[in-house]
Amino acid sequence: MSMPQAFDLETIELVGSVCNDVWRELRDKVKFLRQEDEREARAMIAARVVRAVADGERDPQRLRVAALNGLG
Repeated sequence: MSMPQAFDLETIELVGSVCNDVWRELRDKVKFLRQEDEREARAMIAARVVRAVADGERDPQRLRVAALNGLG
C-alpha cells in the first residue's frame, strides 16, 4: 500500500463521516473503562479507514466494515 501525500476535500469528509459513525456505533456497544482505551479504539478506527481509502475504497459501508474488523 502506498499512502498518498494528501486526500481531496471530499475524501477527507468521507473519512471523517465514516470514523464518526463507526465510533458512535462502537461506543454504544462497548463500555470502555479507561480514556486511554477509547483513544486507542478511535485511533485504530481512523487508521483502518485511512488505510482502506488509501487502497482506493470509497464505499462507506465497506469502509465501516474495514474499520470494525476485529473491534468490539
